[in-house]
Amino acid sequence: MTQAVLIVIAILAILLGLHLFIVVYLLWQQKRSTSSSQLHPSYLVVYASQSGHAEIWARHTAEQLRLVDDQIVVKNIQDLSIDDLTEQQRILWVVSTYGEGDAPDSAQSFINKAFAQNLDLSHLSFAILALGDRRYANFCQFGQRLEQWLLQQQAQILFNTVLVDQLNSRDLEQWLNGLEQLTSVSLGDLANSQQMLPLKFAHRQCLNKGSVGEPIYKVQLIGDEELTWSSGDILEIQCENNLKEIEEFLVLHQRNQNAEISAKLRTLNLRELPVRRDQTFEQWIDQFEALAKREYSIASLPENGLLELVVRQQQTETGLGLGSGWLTEGLQPDQCVQAHIRHNPNFHLPHDARPLILIGNGTGIAGLLAHLRQREHWGYKQNWLIFGERQQQFDHLYQAEIHYWQQHGYLDQVDYAFSRDQAEKVYVQDCLRTQSIRLQAWIQQGAAIYVCGSLKGMASGVDQALKELLGVEWVEQLKLEQRYQRDVY
Repeated sequence: MTQAVLIVIAILAILLGLHLFIVVYLLWQQKRSTSSSQLHPSYLVVYASQSGHAEIWARHTAEQLRLVDDQIVVKNIQDLSIDDLTEQQRILWVVSTYGEGDAPDSAQSFINKAFAQNLDLSHLSFAILALGDRRYANFCQFGQRLEQWLLQQQAQILFNTVLVDQLNSRDLEQWLNGLEQLTSVSLGDLANSQQMLPLKFAHRQCLNKGSVGEPIYKVQLIGDEELTWSSGDILEIQCENNLKEIEEFLVLHQRNQNAEISAKLRTLNLRELPVRRDQTFEQWIDQFEALAKREYSIASLPENGLLELVVRQQQTETGLGLGSGWLTEGLQPDQCVQAHIRHNPNFHLPHDARPLILIGNGTGIAGLLAHLRQREHWGYKQNWLIFGERQQQFDHLYQAEIHYWQQHGYLDQVDYAFSRDQAEKVYVQDCLRTQSIRLQAWIQQGAAIYVCGSLKGMASGVDQALKELLGVEWVEQLKLEQRYQRDVY
């Protein structure tokens, strides 16, 4: 081999070595950058969700921000550490408040460990999207409480906290506008991305004729054969005005029946009208607010071939409630409900044979029914139902199906609390106290607790009873292990 050839080989070897060094260095830099971005993302989006809305909006926020910056991390508040607060530069919070100002169950551990401390968060900038409902006292209280605590820790606010009433689109626009000012990028509206599906009205039946309480209806809807959902999921329906309400409105305002106008009025709020100024009728109704959506636990499974709801009529100052009135009286044969199935992972079942304790009252039977139907479908038999209503004679909802599950071994235990059937009222939390030994035994065997129904009275009473019987620490541990789940309203 000549000297010239050796020189060429040596040069090529050096070039190859240099090339490999550059490749390894670039890969190391990329890994280092990726690791750094994971430890300290440009934005950390934290959600505290009870029924799924806050998580949906947190993920939508992250998805939109990734259009301009891929270093975005989404985290459940129950997984948030003190180190996250002290190391992160910018946090966007999406938090819900439910009931009378309560924080979501998933937020309790964070509140206990963080709110009791004094931290130096002067390096931290934040913004808060607070979801709530003005029909309840202490509107968006958890979001406002979180803001107050962050400011006390010297954190800096990026823009004013956005308070959202029942997912009002105009309120949510403020959040998107705030993010757009931060990023100088136009962001998309989640509401426009959610597809509303037509569900055909199939059947309804009053389940508690003669009851001293408001009528409760089973409402069945039929959709596309390919619709899928899980037990624990929720149906959001678009409320509509019935034909009579539209006719009365047109007569009141001296307008003739018009198919186009009537169709437009179906989903507009005719109960709270904007002031009519010097404008045409068409211009005036363009200013109307859209009717709200309402949520109902789905009682059926896709295998049942339909969506089943359990709806109690609500009385308001202007008549029947928007959702309950539409579903139990306004909706007519061959009409469709515009609806959206919203997944509710916080109330889904694990696919295993662990014992299941199902507790609820009233229309909360819907969520419990779905879980029992799912457990039967999977073949898991260790189930315990505790259910409360007013009178056994009239309010024994789904008695035949519950009896079937008992007869075929899918319900180990059933306890009822019919509050009006004796002089001293009895509630589901009283059943827990009576069955305290069984409760503790089931929990020790790994049982999960699912509560569905009214927050005020029932769910709060159950929570207090569980803390008395199991201890506060044990109840908090059940929440962390996702063995204590609630779908309450």
